[in-house]
Amino acid sequence: MTKTVFRLSESPFWQRALLSYASGLLLATAFAPLHLVFVLPLCFSALLILLSTARTKKQAFFLGWFFGWGQFMAGFYWIGVAFTIDANAHAALIPLPVIGLPAFLAIFPGLAALFTYASGIKGIWRVMAFTGFWVLAEYGRGVIFTGFPWNLAGYAWGNILPMLQWAAYVGIYGLTGLTVLISSLPSLLADKSQSRTQKNRAVLLSCALLMVMLGAGYFRLADSELPALPDSAIRLVQPNIPQADKWKPALKADHLKKLVDLSIQDKKNQPKTLIWPETAVPFFLTSERHIQAYLYRHIPENGTLVTGAPRKDMTKRQYFNSVQVLSSSGEITGIYDKEHLVPYGEYLPLRQLLIETGLSKLIPVLDSMSDFSSGSDQFTGTLKVGDLPPARTLICYEIAFPWQVEKEHAFDWILNLTNDGWFGDTSGPYQHLVISRTRAIEQGKTVIRAANTGISAVIDGYGRVISQLPLNQSGILDSEIPGPLENRTAYVIIGESPLVAFSILLIVLSFMRHRQITS
Repeated sequence: MTKTVFRLSESPFWQRALLSYASGLLLATAFAPLHLVFVLPLCFSALLILLSTARTKKQAFFLGWFFGWGQFMAGFYWIGVAFTIDANAHAALIPLPVIGLPAFLAIFPGLAALFTYASGIKGIWRVMAFTGFWVLAEYGRGVIFTGFPWNLAGYAWGNILPMLQWAAYVGIYGLTGLTVLISSLPSLLADKSQSRTQKNRAVLLSCALLMVMLGAGYFRLADSELPALPDSAIRLVQPNIPQADKWKPALKADHLKKLVDLSIQDKKNQPKTLIWPETAVPFFLTSERHIQAYLYRHIPENGTLVTGAPRKDMTKRQYFNSVQVLSSSGEITGIYDKEHLVPYGEYLPLRQLLIETGLSKLIPVLDSMSDFSSGSDQFTGTLKVGDLPPARTLICYEIAFPWQVEKEHAFDWILNLTNDGWFGDTSGPYQHLVISRTRAIEQGKTVIRAANTGISAVIDGYGRVISQLPLNQSGILDSEIPGPLENRTAYVIIGESPLVAFSILLIVLSFMRHRQITS
């Protein structure tokens, strides 16, 4: 293998960059819906091996950048599908999410590669430092410019529930760090500075870590039944309305009727609580009284309808992406306005700058775009739904942010309303489901997920999908809400801060060990 590394180091940089890009493309297959986790060591070890051939810091950065560009282009292609819904207005913008966004996000793995190379650390401590730099870079990707913490390495275990249990202890960033460490240790097989014994130890350590994690995960899942919350029967409604038709004025009444018809079918066994997806009601429910009157007639006696609907505040001239709770008496008893909005999807960042510079005029669809406002302190994210215990409410991709769940108010379950209809039959909705399962494990609480086109699901506090409705299928899902775990998870207690500190500590220890060896 060392001969292969020598040949790589002698090859033109463009060939090594292309190989790094291909490794990133391959890494995308480790995530939903394929979950080819065996590619993890191939890809991360390939990146570290390629990094050892870099001759300058610039080469090191771009080896990491091409790796990230490949991963994000293959992993996030589904974002471009949203721009085909109204192709006449948005098709010209498709290169932005398909090429531009991955190119920007690739800066973060590029920086991890650069700092690893610049450290000059060798051997197993180089792997440790790389792991620390990678976790910090991924954390930066999750927070800078509102963040996009999608397809973190830890999510690759979404189809192997025992491994995913580690999110309860260390969160998704801790699991990402462990995944990168396990996947990077085999790179030492190509390190000529390592003896055969050291190489064997590295492989054994990687295998031992994997076995320990699997064993602990299986142990946690043993004898882990979660009884349902009292009187918690619910009905999830998945209308499967095509996104291209969703807001057509002539069809909005038909869409509403379809939701009602699904809600009242099998009326004998109809649960008291109905849950509809994000923006399911294509009207301003709080201000259009006739819509309220139409809906509450179809809510079970002493029951509740929870639905997504746009909301407007005409006094402040603001619009909100909202979740609203409507009682059988026709009263709106709870509201949550989305706090973490999607840039360019729900608001235009730097609007004033774009207007003043005239850039918005170059792209008419941006110039005419209306903004949603972020939710205020007037409505908390903890909703009371009928007689059920409080629920932490998250709209669409808010659930991708682990820290978005943690609030001051207590809650017993998580409600996630979403509309993945923008993304068609792509990997996006499957990745979104894995993220929801991970939040359930981190918090030790059930996630109830209602999606317009799917995948709607009931996920318990161990991340088990109790029941679900497939993608692109209309229907209902009747279930009870599994109760929370008896004790708080370690992640809920410690959060992300100690894990970020541990990553920094790992880097510092690597530097100290490197100095001891070289002095």
